Amino acid sequence: MKIYLIAPKNPESFWTFDRILPTLGKQCVFPNLSLPTVAGITPRHHEVVLCDENVEEVDFDTDADIVGLTGYVIHKQRIFELAAEFRRRGKFVVAGGPLASLCPEELRGKVDVIFIDEAEYTWPQFLEDFERGTWKSEYRQVEKPNMHDSPLPRFDLLKVDRYRTMTIQFARGCPFNCEFCDIIVMYGRRPRTKTVAQVMAEVQEIHRLGVRNIFVVDDNFIGNKKEAKQLLRALAAWQQANGYPIEMMTEVTLNVAQDDELLELMRAANFTTIFIGIESPRRESLQETHKTQNLRGSLLDAVHRIQRAGIEVMAGMIVGFDHDDPTIFEEQFEFIQQARIPVSMTGMLNAVPKTPLYERLKQAGRLIAESVGDQFVFTNIVPAGMSRAELYAGYKRLLERLYGYRSYRRRVMDFILNRGQLAQNRLVTSAQDIKIFFRVLWHCVLRASPARAWLTLSLMLETLLRRPRAFRDAVTFALLHKHLYEYMRSTGKRLDALLRELQEFPESQRMVPQES
Repeated sequence: MKIYLIAPKNPESFWTFDRILPTLGKQCVFPNLSLPTVAGITPRHHEVVLCDENVEEVDFDTDADIVGLTGYVIHKQRIFELAAEFRRRGKFVVAGGPLASLCPEELRGKVDVIFIDEAEYTWPQFLEDFERGTWKSEYRQVEKPNMHDSPLPRFDLLKVDRYRTMTIQFARGCPFNCEFCDIIVMYGRRPRTKTVAQVMAEVQEIHRLGVRNIFVVDDNFIGNKKEAKQLLRALAAWQQANGYPIEMMTEVTLNVAQDDELLELMRAANFTTIFIGIESPRRESLQETHKTQNLRGSLLDAVHRIQRAGIEVMAGMIVGFDHDDPTIFEEQFEFIQQARIPVSMTGMLNAVPKTPLYERLKQAGRLIAESVGDQFVFTNIVPAGMSRAELYAGYKRLLERLYGYRSYRRRVMDFILNRGQLAQNRLVTSAQDIKIFFRVLWHCVLRASPARAWLTLSLMLETLLRRPRAFRDAVTFALLHKHLYEYMRSTGKRLDALLRELQEFPESQRMVPQES
């Protein structure tokens, strides 16, 4: 059979970096790992074609026997559109991924088969059933698959030259119990890991394909610290033996700061950046959402300890907890500045279906529709400590302050001057770095506003004078600001439109309870 697997286009967000992809010479930051993973699970006597709508057009005229769709809740509308068009053309359409696992009821009737939860075992079973003509409309994986059974993803089927970074996965599951998190709903609280040999095979394959950046997409890479350390030792040895050819990034919890050995191993394995869900500097808000791992000591000290280990902290921050009032926006701003976190992906609290937060707020009648007309409303929660208008206005102002030129520049320089030594500390790691440098000069100096040119040149010059070995960081952060600033401006316009609606209509008319 021929199988056509599709990942839909991502809506713009902090993560997509759309505004700077042309400068990087890429079309997307990283691929959806589901595509090469499902291709790897598929028996080799079938033909598999991968399509990532972020880097290529969907082929609606494909001669495939099966069309497979995957995506997150944010991809819902596009998945519906793709499914409808392919079924109109007589194609057999199946769907899996987080949307299918969290909201299967929304896909019933829109696709022919739904895969709920992980697919290492159910996908091959479906293919056998399909060939016999005995397929079922839903396949649900009840017991969590053993990660040792997850095959090498088919990275070779991706258009790897169109991405900045490749993705791999070491573990699924997280031992913590954050109220808003859907990870424990989908993957459970007992972390399951691949073997070191499995992961190293993936790293070597990506290296063979010529990619120099890997994002380990685990929602908590250190959920099982013992296994993580074993992998890090192997990675560190491989990096050293091969001249540190790959920069690594992953997601971890803040308790990484409490383990000096773990931090040193991550540095030695060339993890240059880690994403951490800090969420809030307000202890009451962290307690409310059961983010207990962030309550062990000073948040600032923890972040600074990680930075001294040579690792950048990219933060996930949230406003709109029940214990947040209008003073939270100033508190968030001051914390991020003092923590010298250049990139803070700050958003409003959302209740994802099937999470404890969703169930609690649904019972309290505090869930609202995710859109009003064609306007996305940023949060599906009626806030407790302020009005929706106060939340929108405060969030807008917070983003403006965070990504204003001077406050951003201050955070970047504070970080550059206080960052510890990297495992490899070269000014240039590849010829691509030189190309990007000249593109940054073109887009962020010669063709830019005076304010952007000032930011770019001042970051570069001060870094050359005070810490020249970090010049590559200065170039990177100057470019990142272009996306962050333009995304902030675009988000601000959408928030202004919603604020005007709230002024024109009584707020109660906009609070539409969700049925699902």
